[in-house]
Amino acid sequence: MMSLDDVRIFVAVAQHLSFVEAARRTGMPTSTVSRRVAQLEEKLGARLLQRTSRSVGLTHEGARLLERVGPLLDELTSVLDRSAEHQDEPVGRLRVTAPVQTGTQLIAPALFSFAARYPRLTVELKLTNAVVDLVEEGFDLAFRAGPIHDQELVARRMWSIPFALAASPRFVRQVLNGRTRLERDSLGSVPAILTRPGGAWRFCRRDGSIEELRPREHFNVNDPRVAIAAAVHGLGVVCASSEAIEEQGKALVRLTVTGRTVEPREFFAVYPSRRLLAPRVRMALDWVMAHGRSIEEVKRSDA
Repeated sequence: MMSLDDVRIFVAVAQHLSFVEAARRTGMPTSTVSRRVAQLEEKLGARLLQRTSRSVGLTHEGARLLERVGPLLDELTSVLDRSAEHQDEPVGRLRVTAPVQTGTQLIAPALFSFAARYPRLTVELKLTNAVVDLVEEGFDLAFRAGPIHDQELVARRMWSIPFALAASPRFVRQVLNGRTRLERDSLGSVPAILTRPGGAWRFCRRDGSIEELRPREHFNVNDPRVAIAAAVHGLGVVCASSEAIEEQGKALVRLTVTGRTVEPREFFAVYPSRRLLAPRVRMALDWVMAHGRSIEEVKRSDA
């Protein structure tokens, strides 16, 4: 009789094209993973994987099997999760990823209380500013700044986070000649600190339309916290969340642009569209939505 576990192991190897990675994700020795895949191949009477000393590839039969059983296993896992969990007590492992700054300020505190409320649940939170592949990396849920362009993901809007421009007092004196209100045409020539190469700043005009401006890039770093530190050191103008700017106190001065305001950043929860949402994921999403908003409101009232 064919083992469903053998099929699961094959899918893990096929999705990552790696016996080592499949072993890590299944918690089995690599030799066991290899043996179980060979066992499945023997029962099917077909080679599913091409193995060399350096790589693993799918055969035609292996690709067809993955295409057919991969989605079915995802759905079966979700159904079993739903059956195993009490409606008011989720169990199992919840894997979440979020950007470093927002994850630290809003997501992590909400997940702290969620994990404390449900002790049978294991929560794994990975903070990274990289956009990870949720299916490839095995995450249940991600929190990201919008817009969300990936059609394979379901996106649920969480919050609108105010953003603003700021610079150090020294930069304002020496480079901006003491001006904290700038004209749009002059802003493009001012040294800027960006969080991605070639990034643009987005502004809301008075008529409600959106305008993009590409500033003169002087310093680039993928971590918003370091970008703010660079601004404190006088390297240029930074566009960051209003809360992060306010946390710097007198080390940063807020700047305005005539006739324009910095567009708020929309923040979303996303998960794979082809995956049936497990109860623990749905409950975590609702919890973060409620408790993350509460944390945000408390911070604003204390400011």
